[in-house]
Amino acid sequence: MKRMLIGFACLWPAISAAQATTQGQPADTAAAVRVTGQPERISLPPQRHNVWYEEFDAVAGDYKLSNGSKMSLSMWGNRMYVRIGKEAPLQLVAVSPYVFVGRERPIKIVVEEPGRADSSRMHATVLLPARMLSSHAPVDEYTTMLAQR
Repeated sequence: MKRMLIGFACLWPAISAAQATTQGQPADTAAAVRVTGQPERISLPPQRHNVWYEEFDAVAGDYKLSNGSKMSLSMWGNRMYVRIGKEAPLQLVAVSPYVFVGRERPIKIVVEEPGRADSSRMHATVLLPARMLSSHAPVDEYTTMLAQR
């Protein structure tokens, strides 16, 4: 309980700032809220998880990203790949059956467990360097996007 109160107290300035910036806008427009802090570390796992074809087939396919771009998860032989937009495919390493990280580039994909959600849609969260989306983005900035298929 004490941790929850401390966590809420730490977030209070960000919550009140976000509310203050949206009060003057109409209700139907979305406002962007920038959250700063330490980015999540993306690194290769010490022990890699073996993913079977049947497991990966459940999450493989084309996803629409929240920025309007497309992400494709595929498998070639025993290797998994992701293609985001028009970028070259990046090899993935499995941390668990539904969590993948990039082998050469810092990217993390967390796919919602199939059959866990009530809907027939698959959802994923993608964390990647902002430089993959824009060459003008700062080098150390990361972007989180939602994906849906």
